[in-house]
Amino acid sequence: MTVNAQTENTKEAKENSYSDNEEVLLQLEKQVSIAVWIQFIGQIMEAYYLSKIMLVSEEVRSDANEQQILLGAWIQTLGQFLEGYGTTQQIVSDEEKLTLEAQEITNVGDWLQTLGTLLEANAGTQIILEEKQNELAPIKFFP
Repeated sequence: MTVNAQTENTKEAKENSYSDNEEVLLQLEKQVSIAVWIQFIGQIMEAYYLSKIMLVSEEVRSDANEQQILLGAWIQTLGQFLEGYGTTQQIVSDEEKLTLEAQEITNVGDWLQTLGTLLEANAGTQIILEEKQNELAPIKFFP
């Protein structure tokens, strides 16, 4: 085998390896997109059932912290949808400009999810603090 033949074989092997890697990456990106949509389904179910609890329970409905938890869940749901949409658009887009726009949509979705999580965590903390305050309240003596 000559040096030129060896060089050509090496180039072909590298090109095939690159092509194989690109295909593996595309498959993994598709799987990520599917996983994000599955998360969206779970998130919308959480927000939906929290909304139903709010409708059924007057105690929950009248609690500002519980309302904030519900708001946070719906904001997260919107963010999860945008992340799913943006992720999918990144995979199907061939144009660099459209891919960048899809990345921006995905990023906005991530920020909305973060905001929703912060709202829920803050409200949850307030509920815990109120519960602890009630536990520490002096017990009244009734003779």
